[in-house]
Amino acid sequence: KVWCIFFGDHPQQPGSVLALPTRRCFPMKSPGSVRDAFDTLVLNPASLFVAAVTVALMRRSGASLLSLLNPWGVGVLPWLAGYAAVRLSLLGFVDGLVWLVGPKLPPLPSRTGAKPVYQHAINFLDVTYLVVNSAIEYVFAQQIFFLLWHAPFIARAPSAVGVLNSVGAFWLLLVVDDSMYAPLHRLMHHSYVYRWVHKHHHRNTYPARGYIDAANEHPVEQIAALTLHWIAVHVVAHTAGLHIVAVGAHFGFKALGACFNHTGFDLRVRFLGIDYSVRAHETHHRKPQTNFAQYVMFWDRLMGTYREYDSGIASKPADRPAEPDRLPAWADSAVEAASGRVVEGESSRGAATPAQ
Repeated sequence: KVWCIFFGDHPQQPGSVLALPTRRCFPMKSPGSVRDAFDTLVLNPASLFVAAVTVALMRRSGASLLSLLNPWGVGVLPWLAGYAAVRLSLLGFVDGLVWLVGPKLPPLPSRTGAKPVYQHAINFLDVTYLVVNSAIEYVFAQQIFFLLWHAPFIARAPSAVGVLNSVGAFWLLLVVDDSMYAPLHRLMHHSYVYRWVHKHHHRNTYPARGYIDAANEHPVEQIAALTLHWIAVHVVAHTAGLHIVAVGAHFGFKALGACFNHTGFDLRVRFLGIDYSVRAHETHHRKPQTNFAQYVMFWDRLMGTYREYDSGIASKPADRPAEPDRLPAWADSAVEAASGRVVEGESSRGAATPAQ
């Protein structure tokens, strides 16, 4: 089977994927195949590497698979109820807030053109990744809540709240997290890594579906990002001190930011070196070797990968008065001069002198 992708107005089905026998088409796997999902999830060197590292860390710490998946040791029904609660929080509260506030914001300039931007249809592989990633998110949520409840290095009492371990720690969490994420993100765009992990997420040049487009990534990428989140919590806790309110604020800011980053709403938040904008992340999707950071664009400036936003829509040329001394492209200036007409460039020096 040969598939063709039309990013524009096809006479029958605009912006659709059609199976047509034409030389401009290219072969590709059926996006709905179970085999394709299995290959990218299991028969993938990145997946095998992450699995090997996970097993090694579990053996070193003496942890079991059960303690990883269910650290609280609850029964099946409470565990499933927890999964439902996390899904409700992310889809209902976080993504719901995005779609409640977002329409009140101006659209990104790139979304104001005469034609809507292209959106690929969700297929079986997308759904597979979203389901697997929802399980990963739930496991991480359990682990982070377990850490917050038991860790002696995280303050929990209301009386323990201070400027440094709350506001200061929140700022540090964003800076430390992005200091690791930006170079990792850049690594995922290396040609040897990109096709195994990050390529799937970049099928949308103009993401617009909020959480769905944000979470639609290879599970290895999801695990890597959450691991950096985990490391940032420990780094800040053991340096500046950390209160549970800072962890909650960091988690909420990241979740909302990730969802907004994959919409067409023109949101920007700037404070104390934090420079978050949907424009920056859209620029990354359109120009993949730029803007690898999420919230602290200083790291991109340091790496030389920061790019300012450009809508990509050509502005309408301003009306300007006719210039009678400007010759059309087909005109022969020697002939025009011989006939006594004004030649190009003469207006700045006055009337042209006819040829002698």
